[in-house]
Amino acid sequence: MPLRVSFNLDDDDLRHFEEVAQQTQALARQLPADSIIATARSVLDSGEQSPSAAFVRERFTRLRAMIEMATDLNWQPRAEDQQRVLNALACFSAPSKDAPSVGLLDHGIMIELVSRDLEHDIQAYEAFRKFRETQLKKRRRPGAEQDEQRDQWLAQKRDELHARMRERRQRDLDKAGSSVRKLFSLFGL
Repeated sequence: MPLRVSFNLDDDDLRHFEEVAQQTQALARQLPADSIIATARSVLDSGEQSPSAAFVRERFTRLRAMIEMATDLNWQPRAEDQQRVLNALACFSAPSKDAPSVGLLDHGIMIELVSRDLEHDIQAYEAFRKFRETQLKKRRRPGAEQDEQRDQWLAQKRDELHARMRERRQRDLDKAGSSVRKLFSLFGL
């Protein structure tokens, strides 16, 4: 029988996670993107190899999506959109000696918080991946002409999804009141 467990993060908890995010993002401004992604991938690998609760495992699938989004050569986001993803991944870039008490649950909570900031980005990327997989199965024909056509239909879908992502993000920010706006975008991603 499943048991639902919920908890609230109070202001001190949110401040703690916000401070972690700010510190790691400040550190990440000094690091190349490849280093940020590699460290996030290391956190992902550790999380996937450890026995953990379904709550934590589900969050790690979101971290995987963020890493894939940052490394997918076909996705090609604008520089500011790519930076949002790198800022989120930077939350996992603190060397373990700087954050010795960080565990799977802490990472799970941080993934939850940053993935909320990237909700529309992740949804758009997942739609892009599904579209690409479906179309590649339908259109399997080798040749340079096919590659050019593939690039065209991928670019068209990608541009459509990028526009939708930015529109939805802006809509949510416009709807949010000033006090709520900070909570909507906790880390300013």
